[in-house]
Amino acid sequence: MFRRIDPKDVSVTPFQSHKAFSFTHVDSGSGVYGYKAVSSSTWNYVSESDAVSFAPTSSEGTTQYYYKKPSYFWARNRYYNSFTDRTIGPFNNFGGSNVYTNLTLHNQLNIISIPSVYYGEKIKPFSINLTDNSPSHLTVTLKDDGFGNLYDHAYSASFAAYQSSSYDSTKLTATGSGGPQLLGGVVGNVFYTDGIIAITDTGSLYKNVGVDSGSNGWELDFQSSVKNLEYEYFLDVPEFKFNKSTNITTTFQRSGSITVPESGSAYKFFPPGNAPTHGLNTKSASSYGERKYTATDKINTFVTHSTFAPYITQIGLYNDQNQLLAVAKLGRAIKNDDELALGFVVKFDVNS
Repeated sequence: MFRRIDPKDVSVTPFQSHKAFSFTHVDSGSGVYGYKAVSSSTWNYVSESDAVSFAPTSSEGTTQYYYKKPSYFWARNRYYNSFTDRTIGPFNNFGGSNVYTNLTLHNQLNIISIPSVYYGEKIKPFSINLTDNSPSHLTVTLKDDGFGNLYDHAYSASFAAYQSSSYDSTKLTATGSGGPQLLGGVVGNVFYTDGIIAITDTGSLYKNVGVDSGSNGWELDFQSSVKNLEYEYFLDVPEFKFNKSTNITTTFQRSGSITVPESGSAYKFFPPGNAPTHGLNTKSASSYGERKYTATDKINTFVTHSTFAPYITQIGLYNDQNQLLAVAKLGRAIKNDDELALGFVVKFDVNS
């Protein structure tokens, strides 16, 4: 029993969902890694030691090698190697085109790489919270500003003034032990659609953020953004429709509920009885036959009662080839009374 759904009774609504994640430097099996990248101009750089930058072993036993110098030039060419015009923003790279994104790279950066299985379509802006204990006796907390910049939360007020003034560095002055200092500015960047967090400030407070472990380790909290599609189907059941049951319990002695055409070779579908004769509709033949199995024309008496009506427990959605695509199960069985029209709404979400 099938009924075609009117196209006007189908609606598709896109929406975004967000999921919170938390990782630390000890989550080696997650694929979230922090490692250092440096250029060859870094003081005391030794090219032969490049291979020791970072080499995690996956759960499958394979080792992935991250090299300092290639990682640096990959990040520079992909995100930072661009011409910049404040009136239109940076271009010619994947670092974004917002005029408030400050892309500044020195001779070193620390990279935290997040697999797409966690961030989905992109990291949700304003959701990053990176806590690190690498500075001696200090805990650094970095947050993103929604435009792709990382800043030190301890100086959030000065950073807000810095951002609102189109990155006027004089707004970052703060009084420290050595007098006025430029603190709390852009210490790195977030590339939301790539799952890449880069700490670019090479000062002593930030140079090891995101790469140390043990007591100097880090913790990263963020939210993913995933685009979904909500499918909604309105299914109408008019009076006197779907009022016959195909349940085998309604047939006499639970028999003969399926018809197999002669070309179907019934013996492939049904096991033989205790005395199969492979007959063709003869009195001596069992219900099993090599070529044909005929549906019963007898039903149990309760089906003919005036109050009998089938109950709807689940709904199947099929395509034009009669292939089952989805099944909706009702919270309770609904009686399909002949004189009543019914309406059902089936909803489900699909990642786009």
